[in-house]
Parts: sequence; C-alpha cells; structure tokens
Amino acid sequence: MAYPAAPFPRITGLPRRFYAPVGVIVGATVLGLSLTPLTDAFVARLLLFYAGTALAYGLMPFVRRGDVPLVAAWVVLLSELSPCIVGQLISPVKVTADVLGVLMAAGPIYLARLRQVMQGDTRPSARRASELGSR
Repeated sequence: MAYPAAPFPRITGLPRRFYAPVGVIVGATVLGLSLTPLTDAFVARLLLFYAGTALAYGLMPFVRRGDVPLVAAWVVLLSELSPCIVGQLISPVKVTADVLGVLMAAGPIYLARLRQVMQGDTRPSARRASELGSR
C-alpha cells in the first residue's frame, strides 16, 4: 500500500553554485569565532563547531556526507595551529571540544546511513550516474 505524499512544502537548500562560497563563509566564521576569547570555554567551543557543522549540512544538502567533516577537520586544524604563530601551545581541551562538536553533528548522519544499510537499503553502483552525465 502506497502512502500519499506529505502535504509539506519541499525544502531544497541552496543551489549548488553557492556551495563553495557558503562553505568558505561558514568555515571562516567558525574559524574566526574560535580564535576569539568568547569560545575559550569547553562548552562554547563545542557548540560553535556543532553549529557550524550542522549549518553546513543544512545549507548544502547535496554535498556528500563525508565532505563536511573533512572540511571541518581542516577548520579544527587551522583553529589550533593559528595560535601557534604567536607562541601559544595547542590546547588538548580545545581540540577535544572542536572534534566532539563536529562528531555530534556528523554522527547522526552516519548512524542513519548505517541503519539504511542494515535494513538492506543499498543502491546499485551507478547511483550517481545522473551526476556523471551532467558534467
């Protein structure tokens, strides 16, 4: 029995041509805020990286799920290495907060995919064939 479509409006996210500039803006904003004294506390830093990662996933729904945490890892690296230029040491507490924030946002996406695979929802290898033809 097929169920009727939900009467909710379709939310599509940003057009793909805006993904790179939006990604740069989100990454630069998170990096800039991570270098301010506002995010010295563990929870503030964790929430900053969680919000930045979740925002990236929300604004760019057609990006592969692994690309957002990969870019977030670079932002974490830059946020920890930037203070080294002026002689500060890398803080293990800040690194932990950064990584946990990214994992808290990305984890449920990977968990949802794991559930799909466990339920047998696997697609053929040519599932991105439509993307290959549009290049």
